[in-house]
Amino acid sequence: MKKITLKEIAAMADVSVMTVSNVIRGKDARVSLETKNKILALIKAYHYVPNQNASNLRSGKSKLIGVLFYKASGETDFTDPFISSVLTGIKKVANEKGYFTMIHSVHNKKGIEDLQQNWAFAGFVVIGVSSREFAKIDKALSTPVSYIDTYWQENQVLEEKPRNFIGTDEEKISETVADYLKAMGHERVLFYSFDFDEVEPGVIEKRYHAFLKYFKGEITLRSTPNASYQAILESVAPYLMEQSFTAIYATADILAANLNQIFKDISIIGVDNAPFDQFISPKLTTLAINQIEKGEISMLNLIASIEKGSSADFYSDSKLIERDSVQKIPSAD
Repeated sequence: MKKITLKEIAAMADVSVMTVSNVIRGKDARVSLETKNKILALIKAYHYVPNQNASNLRSGKSKLIGVLFYKASGETDFTDPFISSVLTGIKKVANEKGYFTMIHSVHNKKGIEDLQQNWAFAGFVVIGVSSREFAKIDKALSTPVSYIDTYWQENQVLEEKPRNFIGTDEEKISETVADYLKAMGHERVLFYSFDFDEVEPGVIEKRYHAFLKYFKGEITLRSTPNASYQAILESVAPYLMEQSFTAIYATADILAANLNQIFKDISIIGVDNAPFDQFISPKLTTLAINQIEKGEISMLNLIASIEKGSSADFYSDSKLIERDSVQKIPSAD
């Protein structure tokens, strides 16, 4: 069904557009009960939804938040438990505070510039910007912003504006994994992740280098362009017949779950504590991160930036959740 306009409702009710607008906004003291009921019946019958962006432009005050998932190429995988959890937190706070959200994938600064030309945004939550693109993306954003899991070169000079960073202590995650696997007797580990740049600051880069620092054993590195079973299977094909490792450290539970089906006799530990961890076999041992909390705080800090001009950073803790997927290797003594 074609979306009906305010002008069309006014024509059908035989009133002015201003009268319809006043009824919608509750400013209807001078509108007769008969006319009001006629307008409300038409709104209900045609499922009219006010154009929030047009209202923002008229008033000069926006309640629209852009939620941008940065991905250099390809599409964002919205089935990833990390993404769904972060969005849950963002939308919860936005709804409570009277803000609206627009979710979008962006690949570069042009995508952001195009969005800002067509919509009036109060602010942005941006997830996972690469440090290589950070300065360009940040400069393109004309409003306050909260960054989630985004790292940047500390020698970069940034323009003055309200800006919040929300993340996790990535080094602590890998230190915990390293200590746990060592305590379980593992000395040869496959570090498995999404594709990443080993010299570009980012979530995976930080976890990898921290694992190199804390795990005093043999480490094999392998990665995948996406979380599909086929892509993961192809990436680990050289190890299907014979493994040079006894455990796998997967940097996301969505990867660990597929690896769990490929390597039945290899210990696996993940990161996230996704809802499915308790329902796969064996149940997945993981480092729990409260991603919903990160989404909530990103929005709370962003709203404070919009309304008060403040900035605040937040880094969440992680917790080891021990289940069944990591087996202890008996001591040789």
